[in-house]
Amino acid sequence: MSAGLWSLDPDFRPYAQAFIDAVREAGITVQITSTRRSTALQSKLYEAYKRGQSPYPAAPPGHSQHNLGLAFDMDVDDRSVLPILGEIWESLGKGFRWGGRFRDPVHFDYKT
Repeated sequence: MSAGLWSLDPDFRPYAQAFIDAVREAGITVQITSTRRSTALQSKLYEAYKRGQSPYPAAPPGHSQHNLGLAFDMDVDDRSVLPILGEIWESLGKGFRWGGRFRDPVHFDYKT
């Protein structure tokens, strides 16, 4: 699993980077925990989710924006701000979605 923004789709990466930089500039500690995922890793995460071994949902392989490099998971020091960050992310338009709307508050993506 990659947690580096360098692995994101090159057209999506600047938006993710600018958003994360702004969050950090606001004094929020950010940790990127996942970006692009292989099909094999997505399958492993999906199976763990189905077994109830993951607190976060995982899409089936081939149905995750992570597989395309169009998603990142971002943990922050104070998770109570995630809904606010999600609203900001979605307000940027361009098809950006926050995963908190589907029980995955650390997930931020671009829906193609």
